[in-house]
Amino acid sequence: MALWRFDLNDEEDLIVEQKPHWIMLAAPTMQLLLLVGLAVIGVIVLSFLPSWTALIPLVVVVVVAIRLAIRVGMYRSSRLLLTNERLVVIAGFFGRRVKEIPIAQISNLSYAQGFAQRLLMLGSLQVDHSGEAGRDIFAFVRRPDRIVRMISSQIAKRSAIATSSRAYSPLDELSKLADLRRQGSITQEEYEAAKSRLLNQI
Repeated sequence: MALWRFDLNDEEDLIVEQKPHWIMLAAPTMQLLLLVGLAVIGVIVLSFLPSWTALIPLVVVVVVAIRLAIRVGMYRSSRLLLTNERLVVIAGFFGRRVKEIPIAQISNLSYAQGFAQRLLMLGSLQVDHSGEAGRDIFAFVRRPDRIVRMISSQIAKRSAIATSSRAYSPLDELSKLADLRRQGSITQEEYEAAKSRLLNQI
């Protein structure tokens, strides 16, 4: 069974879906390897101490291993999804946090990358929008420049569609239709039929 679920709305198309960058697992993995190494060395070097003291590094290793397991679970269950209608970020392992930002509400996009992050092709994505929070920042985003371009493309498409819709006016079409009838380009029956269709759009 999948650790996450995402359903598209009617006429909604999925443009991109991606997991966080694998680098989010690097720090806890390195910590675990380092602690295991130190624990082994400590047990060998401090073998003259009471045997119960060996439990101390073991407990530390177990705690860090649990932290790594939780981070792996978060990595597997987290997703960034972009559709033609919204940006969705799903996170969490034991619980579930879902952030949905409609494309129409996004006002500004930016991303940040350090030198190492540029080499590894990851960064943080900042989204300014008209929602309640106003601004959200998402970390460990793969190719944030690509995500910004895709979102900007969807914003541009929606703007073009809105402009086209505003340019079309049923009232203007009625005026043009009346001119065609007066000029004799269409019959009275054709005029009435077209007029009825236009009036239904108002």
